[in-house]
Amino acid sequence: MATHSGKTKSKRKNLTLQDKIRVIEMREKGYSLNRVANEFSIGKSTVFDIVKQKHKLKDFIAERQREDCSSRKKMRKSDDNSLDKAVYLWFIQERSKGTPISGPLIMEKARMLHKAIHPDAIEDVFKASEGWLHRFKQRHGIRELRLQGESLSADIPSIEPYKEKTRDYIEEHQLSLNQIFNADETGLYWRLLPEKTLAGGYEKTAKNFKKPKDRVTILAAANASGDFRLPLLLIGKSKKPRCFKHVNVNNLPVLYASQKKAWMDSSLFLSWFFDTFVPSVEAYLKSKGLSKKAVLFLDNAPTHPSSEILKTPDGSIKCIFLPANTTSVLQPMDQGVLENLKRRYKRALLEKLLLALEDGTPQQFVKDLNIKDCIYMIAKAWNDIREQSLARSFNKLLLPSGPPPEDPTQDAQDVVDVGSAELALSAIEVEEWLNSDRNITEELTTEEIIELVDGQSDVDTSDDETEDLHPSIITHKAAVDSFDVCIQYLEQQPDTSTVQLMLLNQLKSAAATKSCNSAKQMHITDFFTQNQN
Repeated sequence: MATHSGKTKSKRKNLTLQDKIRVIEMREKGYSLNRVANEFSIGKSTVFDIVKQKHKLKDFIAERQREDCSSRKKMRKSDDNSLDKAVYLWFIQERSKGTPISGPLIMEKARMLHKAIHPDAIEDVFKASEGWLHRFKQRHGIRELRLQGESLSADIPSIEPYKEKTRDYIEEHQLSLNQIFNADETGLYWRLLPEKTLAGGYEKTAKNFKKPKDRVTILAAANASGDFRLPLLLIGKSKKPRCFKHVNVNNLPVLYASQKKAWMDSSLFLSWFFDTFVPSVEAYLKSKGLSKKAVLFLDNAPTHPSSEILKTPDGSIKCIFLPANTTSVLQPMDQGVLENLKRRYKRALLEKLLLALEDGTPQQFVKDLNIKDCIYMIAKAWNDIREQSLARSFNKLLLPSGPPPEDPTQDAQDVVDVGSAELALSAIEVEEWLNSDRNITEELTTEEIIELVDGQSDVDTSDDETEDLHPSIITHKAAVDSFDVCIQYLEQQPDTSTVQLMLLNQLKSAAATKSCNSAKQMHITDFFTQNQN
């Protein structure tokens, strides 16, 4: 249509949300305004408007987690956003398990969730009609009740074709084993002991003593060559455990995060990916002289955001999802690594218990055990897993055929021996204890889904009530005295090495220097105080 000036009015171009994210990424990488505008055939003012909305856009896409935003153009939300998010969270959880989902099933679940979210609403005010279902599917990019997933995990009928596609992808992008990663979560009952131990052996149950089921979530990540593992991420319930008083948490051997139910959630995973995984992998690749590109394989847990979000701006480090219901077969961390990790932790827990039983009871041991003890034991367990074990865990994913992953029971067989010999436990009782948290699930109940969408499941800001410890500040002089005791102890042991003694002496010297400097500073302060008087 011609305007009065004789010029033809150009048709406004509507970019998809995915294109808008690309606009933002190009500007963040330093591309000029003209270059970006020409790339997408839009005006400079449109580029400005898109960049101004970057936080809103990224939050909107992150909320949709697995949704394909390649064709969506507007950030259209439901009239009942809480219900919409709850139904979608339930939907992706069921799809991640491979559960067949029909339209009537979604509608029925929506009615149940609506009643739970709005208990005072008029009966039958929400119908969950066919029209509602159509709009729900349209909002979330659901086609024929199947999520439009990443290219490698879409429409794969069996595991072998997926593995073949994976090998083709790795070859096409020229990735070495150093550049291929996997991460996975597992739950751990970190204070749980064998039940017979708590009962004292001759009783069936421990009287007036509740079996502790304190739980943490652990995220472990490593590469396919086995030579690089990231520090564990440990998620507890308490934001400020009492045992962290006076402790520099940056010096702990794991990353600690908190969530009210000790779950992994999308925000924690996003933070871990961008603040820990990406910079750690970039530094590792640089140290190896490798190009900055890597891929992280993940399972379809509902707490993992979409691959559109889990990537660097230039796409050099990205995530690929495994097909649903294949983690027990393909996921490297599930090939004995996490089981090995937890068995090693439990062996350390039994050893610590035996030491405590010299002048205490199992019940007192459990009461005194704190999350900091757990952190050091699980970190050592992670460091003790062999590189070969990590490398072999990727065999089922990357190789057509090859040596099977190592049996996790081989590395920790002495857990059974310790329990049997020292605590009079049968091998069956020890195995039952070892397997007590094997099937801890991240599956959310209806009540927990509602908590998450209503924002009620934030971190617990209270102290850990089970920990009555009030750690005092250790003085430099006390540290020097303690190092002296340790040095004398090692000097009396026949298997002590010179390296161990020298290391302790270095630490003692460092503490002594700090003690000296502190004393000098005190004298100077006293001098000025006297002059003022």
